[in-house]
Amino acid sequence: MTLSRQELVEEALKTQNVRLSDSGALIAETGRYTGRAPENRFIANHPEISNDVDWGANNQPMEPQLVSEVIKKVADHVSTQRKYNFSGFLGAFSLRLHSVSAWHTLFALNMFRRDRGLAKLPEGSEIEIFHAPFTSPQQLGINVEQKALVVLDFVNRKIAICGTEYAGEIKKSAFTMANFLFPAMGILPMHASANCMPDGSNSCVLFGLSGTGKTTLSADPERALIGDDEIIWTDRGISNLEGGCYAKLIRLSEKSEPEIYKAVNQYGAIEENVVVDPRTGCVDYDNDTITENTRGSYPLEFLSSIYNVDKVASEPTSIVFLTADAFGALPAVAKLSPEQAIYHFVSGYTAKVAGTELGVKEPKAVFSTCFGAPFMPRAPMEYARMLAQKAAKSGASFWLLNTGWANGGYGKGDRFPLSVSRALLKAIQNKSLDQSKTVKHPVFGFEVPVSCQGVDEKWLRPPEGDQVGALQKEFEANPVVRRAGLTF
Repeated sequence: MTLSRQELVEEALKTQNVRLSDSGALIAETGRYTGRAPENRFIANHPEISNDVDWGANNQPMEPQLVSEVIKKVADHVSTQRKYNFSGFLGAFSLRLHSVSAWHTLFALNMFRRDRGLAKLPEGSEIEIFHAPFTSPQQLGINVEQKALVVLDFVNRKIAICGTEYAGEIKKSAFTMANFLFPAMGILPMHASANCMPDGSNSCVLFGLSGTGKTTLSADPERALIGDDEIIWTDRGISNLEGGCYAKLIRLSEKSEPEIYKAVNQYGAIEENVVVDPRTGCVDYDNDTITENTRGSYPLEFLSSIYNVDKVASEPTSIVFLTADAFGALPAVAKLSPEQAIYHFVSGYTAKVAGTELGVKEPKAVFSTCFGAPFMPRAPMEYARMLAQKAAKSGASFWLLNTGWANGGYGKGDRFPLSVSRALLKAIQNKSLDQSKTVKHPVFGFEVPVSCQGVDEKWLRPPEGDQVGALQKEFEANPVVRRAGLTF
């Protein structure tokens, strides 16, 4: 059945273990999996695409016959249950979801576009998703060890998901498929956020891993949000592939992030794995008892400052790589040469700190190629070359913006305030930071501005000491950039 947003909320409340918060948002828990399960995701290794996939931990191969069996068994199971359908678009591709879950179908309604838009992309064939989140592979008669499976068939453009209730698997499996297909069409897919001026000019792309501020910094009341996660760059400019946002909610506050707070606290929004007071229905966004990875899904129309989804924004004038450095080795901001940009794009660096992952007691370097390795299934340099070529043509500048820790790193110095990061980003976007005096970083070689209007110079002091050396060793040991023959 195909239902409206209100009907899906009502259906979920009647048939599933969900509830409404005091603001009207739908509260859902995802059980065993509170995030993606990359070890459970497989790609059909068809001979005709085998050389085009960067096989490894992020892209595990599976025999096409087994993938077909999984898809058929999940599809057959879904067809026998109370089924909810969603039809929408993913850029050039039409998309259909068949799910046994009303609230997951509401998630798809929030996240995917319901029209093709005006990006003038060539029409592609349909992507189809079969979704059985409450049933394990074994219950479906699939002979595998995994308790959950996500399988993708790039050739037949079909996806099957079973055994995991984490809604992000729907979104990310669909975009992974699109990110494989787009480069062959001359389109650069980017795991990034983007915003622009209200008229579509002066657009800016922000790459960044989870926790670096990609969603927060792109939601600027003075600019129009293009999208916060899945952006494409065509010959006409950049546009959003999504119809909504999937924001991290941990430590969300109305004061610091009013746009996101307002959007996620509306009827029709979904809040995953947040802790709710059973008496009042009030959400405690600081509580990570269930998971640090609390999430909120809402459609773009819940935001007050968004760029017209039916229009294409200008090609970017600035491209920003966000990182939350915990070593105290990177400056607050730095300007990158095109060669340095390729290195940092392929590296995709951020850091984990104590409390974000079990067993992490000291800052830990994390590298995710293209700032989204699990979702970019082709070789990293294929995406990097496309980015470099398009930026050279558009004249876009490259910047590194550090939202992590200054003055010695995590546990020793303070984290860069959001107000500082916002001021630096604004100076990048209005080109005033181009006029700042710079010094060269002693290891990475990029240019470090030492002044910015509205920012105390204490935040702009270039880092020095042992922390720089520690991070340098982490970068030099990164096998992806070594394999690509890149150096900083």
